[in-house]
Amino acid sequence: MLPWGHAAFGYVLYSLYTRLHLDHPPQGLAALALAVGTQFPDLIDKPLTWTFAVLPYGRSFAHSLFTLVPLLTALWVVFDSPKQRTLTTAFGIGYASHLVGDNIGPLLRGDFSIPGYLFWPLTDVPSEGKRSFLEFFLNLQFTPTLLFGFVLAVFTLGLWVYDGMPGVKDILEDRPWENARTKPAEKR
Repeated sequence: MLPWGHAAFGYVLYSLYTRLHLDHPPQGLAALALAVGTQFPDLIDKPLTWTFAVLPYGRSFAHSLFTLVPLLTALWVVFDSPKQRTLTTAFGIGYASHLVGDNIGPLLRGDFSIPGYLFWPLTDVPSEGKRSFLEFFLNLQFTPTLLFGFVLAVFTLGLWVYDGMPGVKDILEDRPWENARTKPAEKR
């Protein structure tokens, strides 16, 4: 699954979670934590494989359950206030959805085997070597998985707008980049 598909899939899952467990659509900065979580495994593994050749495969270290579980556990322990836990939950759902999303293509092709990268380094993964991000995107081929990702992204964009554009709306309304000195003084 490509970045927009991961973001869309994660948002749909988090939207279901918030509606079922919290009785409201996604809200606030949790939507941004979710977005980071949906991209996190690729933000770690792809550069460390394609650019720096540190990892053997673009789905290894951060795509492994041996990274996901300790990282989410550490975040849960360190960040224990309700607001922090909301962000941790959103990030965790995004992260886990990424790992599930990477298996949608094989499932659509009828491959029901468990991918080895989920248990890396205990299991073998293919060796990829260096690769250009530009080359990767320029060589994309139209596949059912690519079509699924686009359709899901368009649907989810509509859902996100319907939900009030959480995350982006919050940043634009709060304007954290504005300096307090540039705001007009309140009259007393």
